[in-house]
Amino acid sequence: MLRRALSRAVLGGLSVAFAFPSAAAAAAMSSPDSLEAGAHALEAQRYGEAIERLSAAAREEPSNARAAELYGRALYEEGELSRAVESLERATALDPTSSSAAYWLGRAYGEQAINGNVVLRARLAGRIRRAFERAVELDPDNSDARIALLEFYLRAPTFMGGSFDKARALTDDMRRRDPFHAHLAKARLEEHRKRRDLADAEYEAAIRDFPGRNEPYFWIERSAIERKDWPAAFEAMDRLLRASPEDAVAQYEIGRIAAMTGLALERGEASLRRYLEHSPRGTEPTRAEAHLRLAEIAERRGDRDAARREYTAALHIDPGVPGARQALGRLR
Repeated sequence: MLRRALSRAVLGGLSVAFAFPSAAAAAAMSSPDSLEAGAHALEAQRYGEAIERLSAAAREEPSNARAAELYGRALYEEGELSRAVESLERATALDPTSSSAAYWLGRAYGEQAINGNVVLRARLAGRIRRAFERAVELDPDNSDARIALLEFYLRAPTFMGGSFDKARALTDDMRRRDPFHAHLAKARLEEHRKRRDLADAEYEAAIRDFPGRNEPYFWIERSAIERKDWPAAFEAMDRLLRASPEDAVAQYEIGRIAAMTGLALERGEASLRRYLEHSPRGTEPTRAEAHLRLAEIAERRGDRDAARREYTAALHIDPGVPGARQALGRLR
């Protein structure tokens, strides 16, 4: 389940300066426009600014559920998981009818579980499941929540709430309610049952039935990465670029696969450079992440100076980008 994609979990830290703005900075951020300005900063991936503005908005309007939710989401993006959970729990208490708040609370619990030990995972499993179930109950058309709940049912052990039967029932309902994402759900069911050919057929059906939608190519890529079928992962992105040459995220993914595997390093670097010409927004990979991948490629090439430059660039954008500070220490 990742911040950007279903299974993605890219976490960052947050410097003390951003986590605890000075009184003067907080006062400057406080205004009737704090909430909307914070929402805009969050969408533009200016997470430090978003945290400051949304923190101010949450203080100004302590009963505003949207302020609490957006503040929690900004904290989540920066890896401040305990504080994110606290704010998102407050959001769900302030507005028990918000499917979005329940979904993001489930995401935050999930990241805590991913980064915790077995005991913590077992303790959080019920909270994750209930949050996603509540999000789906509140808004049956919340496709993100439905897919997240499906993944939970398929991945969690039975004693933690996992259930293939529940995943199948959810998929059956999606066929009626959300035919596009039902292809993904059915493919995930077939992958769970090791029926690769039937899963591939669902992915191809999504491309055929919904021309112009780019998501199925990323679904295929993720499936290939899970199997460590690197040629298939590259080919998924090549197919997307043939269908949609301007898709910037496909360029990032080519670079990410290169950094992960050591394959096609020159192409991976060029793709990441092209991605950096793009201005990412929302859930797209951040510029810091692109520099991180460039640093990893440079390391694979043995170019320590270039790797240091790219790690430094990543940290300049996001002081908590995962692994960069440790890598710089290793390269000194």
